[in-house]
Amino acid sequence: MRTRLTALVTALVLLSLVTSCTPAGTTTTRETYWPTEGWRTSTPEEQGMDPARLAQLIDHIKQLGLDVDGVLVVRHGYIVLEEYLDFLNDKDWLHPIYSVTKSITGACVGIALEKGLITGLDREMVEFFPDRTIQNLDERKQRITLEHLLTMTGGMAWNEWQYPYTDPRNAWIQALRSPDTVQYILDLPMADEPGEVWNYNGGFTYLLAEIVTNASGQSILDFATEHLFKPLGIENLNWRKDWNGRYDVAGGLEMTARDLAKFGYLYLHHGRWEDRQVVPADFVAESTRTHNMVSAVTGYGYESWWTHPDDGVYYAAGIYGQRIYVAPELDLVVVFTANIRGPDPEGQMRRWVRDYIMAACND
Repeated sequence: MRTRLTALVTALVLLSLVTSCTPAGTTTTRETYWPTEGWRTSTPEEQGMDPARLAQLIDHIKQLGLDVDGVLVVRHGYIVLEEYLDFLNDKDWLHPIYSVTKSITGACVGIALEKGLITGLDREMVEFFPDRTIQNLDERKQRITLEHLLTMTGGMAWNEWQYPYTDPRNAWIQALRSPDTVQYILDLPMADEPGEVWNYNGGFTYLLAEIVTNASGQSILDFATEHLFKPLGIENLNWRKDWNGRYDVAGGLEMTARDLAKFGYLYLHHGRWEDRQVVPADFVAESTRTHNMVSAVTGYGYESWWTHPDDGVYYAAGIYGQRIYVAPELDLVVVFTANIRGPDPEGQMRRWVRDYIMAACND
């Protein structure tokens, strides 16, 4: 009996010595927490990642000379890599996120749905604009539903990618510069049956935001602040307005990389944050699943949530290299902020995530 007691005391003393020798702030176990008040950091090794592979990614980006401003990797809830490659950027820098704004606007639609402000995604678009006279209102337009808007399969005649966004002939720029962007989009003629053809249309995001605004009686910023940003502890942001004084819900948000990671972390956890279901879980699932394949390797969900089904990844995307990647099976969130002009580096960034970051995970 005395021998067993001696062994137990010895073990406890050794454990105490090990604990007392652990450097302050070092993560030795994966404690469950929520980064509402701020992210905790850890080494890649402590979260089952190869630091050499992550360092290779940063070296690779530098060698390419691409204008990548920030790279942030969260594994098991801890920041394991945070690099700001432009001297103007740091963890507090508000970076334009362009069409990632659509994903946040889409989350507001899900919240409005959960609160009963919107009674179903199968409702027809025209029902929400009874006080507007809509041009080209044929039977096809009357069949457009909210889900068609979310998946960008509304069937309206539109080509947003024919000209660069810096060109005044661009369809989206023309819509923004019209006296009433919402009316401009509602009046578009039809080209296809709703639900049959995927066609990227930032104007649909304006229609969805208008529906949320009218149903809630709040601006989209006030609605998002109360129901999305505050629960996540997001306070430092800027939401630009367009030429007509509306919030640019398709591309006007500026946020920090750390807060973008919070949004990705929310979706990784099926819309739950702490003890609160911020965005309905079924809406998150529908947002991040492939509704339409738009290339051989890329699918589209809701509101600028895209998918790489073969990689087990979904991601929010904005022009010039803004990305929030989520790899659920690896408990991984990756954020890029950038200013890569010219053709969008879609395939290249996919390889960065797959061949460096995901490949670095060894558990």
